[in-house]
Amino acid sequence: MWEHFDLWKFLAGLGLFLFGMSQLENGVKELAGRGFKVFIKRHTKNKLKAILGGTLITALLQSSSVVSLMILAFVGAGVISMKSALGIILGSNLGTTFTGWLVATLGFKLDIEGFVMPFIAIGGLLVVLFPKRQQLFNIGLLTLGLAFLFLGLSFMKDSIEYLAENFDISLFTDYGLFVFFIVGFLFTALIQSSSATMVITLSALNVGIIDFYGAAALVIGANLGTTITVLLGALQGTVSKKRVALGHFLFNLVTSVVAFLSIHLIVLFITDILNIKDELVGLAVFHSAFNLLGIIIFYPFLGRFADFLDNRFKSSNDRVGLFIHETTVEVPETALEALNKETNHLLSLVLKLWRTAFLQNNEDPITWRNGRLFRPRENFLDNYYEIKKLHGEMINFYGDLQKQSLTEDESSKLSKIITATGNALYAAKDIKDIELDLSNFRKSGKKTINSLYEFFNDSNRAMTSRFKQMLDSESNETFFEELSKLMIDIQKNYDKLLEMVYDHSNRRHLEEEEIATVLNVNRELYSSNKAIILALKDFKLSPVQAAQFENLPPFR
Repeated sequence: MWEHFDLWKFLAGLGLFLFGMSQLENGVKELAGRGFKVFIKRHTKNKLKAILGGTLITALLQSSSVVSLMILAFVGAGVISMKSALGIILGSNLGTTFTGWLVATLGFKLDIEGFVMPFIAIGGLLVVLFPKRQQLFNIGLLTLGLAFLFLGLSFMKDSIEYLAENFDISLFTDYGLFVFFIVGFLFTALIQSSSATMVITLSALNVGIIDFYGAAALVIGANLGTTITVLLGALQGTVSKKRVALGHFLFNLVTSVVAFLSIHLIVLFITDILNIKDELVGLAVFHSAFNLLGIIIFYPFLGRFADFLDNRFKSSNDRVGLFIHETTVEVPETALEALNKETNHLLSLVLKLWRTAFLQNNEDPITWRNGRLFRPRENFLDNYYEIKKLHGEMINFYGDLQKQSLTEDESSKLSKIITATGNALYAAKDIKDIELDLSNFRKSGKKTINSLYEFFNDSNRAMTSRFKQMLDSESNETFFEELSKLMIDIQKNYDKLLEMVYDHSNRRHLEEEEIATVLNVNRELYSSNKAIILALKDFKLSPVQAAQFENLPPFR
């Protein structure tokens, strides 16, 4: 029997099919990759949009793995929530069934080798003649990928037809459907492509090697097998990657178990209620139907499922960064988003450091942490070194990101972000230099020193509040004007303190060393405030607005 099976033609067909999928994926990804990423970012705000977006993107890209990589990057960067990511995964599983529809409706009803010749000719010429014209080159890759996909399908179909002539399917009837399920699972886990398993199953069903129920069980197994690659890849990955991989596996596991237990009901629905007699189309419907069933099962609980995953795989490292360690520099758009959010985090920590220096965070000046007694200065220094550590982590991330192929706009954004982080660190350093002086002012028994300290405290409280509002603001319409007002106000505060010190009634109550210390504190606070304004300028304003802001009178 097996002498009729052309093994090498079958393997050549499988290789061509996988190679075609790869080229199709690369072509589409390069032609519309940025657009897809923007689409995912903007159109996955709620779970229904996330599911529809995942379905559409996967159907067009013909690769759930590419979509998964984008999801991992976006979740790690904090661009989308875990709930949105799960919605995209649910949609991605439905979108990947498009391959089955394409093969079932066209793949066995065309003279494939004659059909693909023009595609190979056009695609090959575009790739060879226009290697430096990126758009034409990628169109060529896409065209070749589509041609090789169908040519591989033709080879597999022809090689299996020889086997079908002498194959007795009754040999497998005693093993039950579970064997087909396991075969589908193991084969897909081995070749890392559920689409290839689907095509092989359709080929076998087309020539009668397996019956419809066996084919359905194979497809269910393939649906679970496709998660193994993601799970293995996540073992040494980031926390977010592990969460997404676990979510993908659990969704496919539950969906596959429900589909296998309900296989007779689903098949009955397809054959008797939908009245589909074409088994190839019926299998494509079955594939889509049980993935749609999985979406229906998970949809009401998507929020709780996301919360469950968020509580898994807690990070055990001592990194300060919240976003940059959960994404990859290979996707510059999401890496910039992560760095942007981390900059917001850094600036928030600097504002917290200011409040700590004035004890505005602590109702009780002595606190407990991890079983140890911490006094205000220990709390302050702990916060300061946290800021320095985060800045170092961001510089390392910046260095890796800078090595990537960035657009001019991305390079400009990266430069502005890293300048903002530098100014944030300068602001923290200025506060650290005067923290001990502020502590001595608080403890002073002199009324004049207390009065000056209260001025510092009140002006600082007002400034940090305004800075925090601007940092948290989503609207940038009046940002330029507000930042300009802040610059004027810190100048006024600086001048007012000078007047208070130079006033004879105050000066005569101060020692010469105390006067010098107060003036130094005033200068450092002014410098720290100005550094934060400069950080916000680069972080929030456009390049044109930033240039205009630097020409304002206080900066000349």
